[in-house]
Amino acid sequence: MLETILIILTIVSLAVLYKFLPNRRIFIYFCISLVIVFVIAALISRMHEPQQTMNENQRYALQQQQKIFTIWYAEYQKDIDQLDRNWQLYHSLLDSFNNENMDIETMYERLSELENDALVEQVHIHALKVPPGLGEECNVQLAEMIRKTQKYSDAQTQTISMTKNAAEPKKMESKDLDHKEQVRLFQDIMIRESPAGLFTSSELSAILDYFVLPDDFPDKAE
Repeated sequence: MLETILIILTIVSLAVLYKFLPNRRIFIYFCISLVIVFVIAALISRMHEPQQTMNENQRYALQQQQKIFTIWYAEYQKDIDQLDRNWQLYHSLLDSFNNENMDIETMYERLSELENDALVEQVHIHALKVPPGLGEECNVQLAEMIRKTQKYSDAQTQTISMTKNAAEPKKMESKDLDHKEQVRLFQDIMIRESPAGLFTSSELSAILDYFVLPDDFPDKAE
């Protein structure tokens, strides 16, 4: 109602100005300025619109989703930690062999053990599923995190397996490679096959934003 009254008053004022202003150009400039002011005021009003409120049921539902995600993410992080341990051990084995602190037989044996651990972890990673009870937006981001993690695990396991196969003592003996050539062979596999990295920060940030509660809905004491 108030907006209608203001519009009517503005139209009447413009009509009076048009009738009594001696210079029509001044009137045109005034109208243009008025339009600009209204546009700026509308933009500022939209920028300062209050955040969408959330009723108690919606808030409770979102909090339940937070709990579901928190439990899932704690288990997911255990898998990530195991991937990191496997990868660190892989590089440690290469460094030990490069520095001649390990012979090829021991290298092959340790890589075989590591390959078994990597294969077990790969199965865990491919068993990851989006937990039920989350919103669609959260599901999409979580599914992408899982896809990236599975791809990373596959590349990591393949790198370990290829290095282990190349380090088989009988193969090394048949190729008659000296230590420097063996080191170069393993380095080539590592550089060529290693995954670029596991980058899921954008998906995780989107999920955390999804769980942000509106500030204008006060917390209630439990």
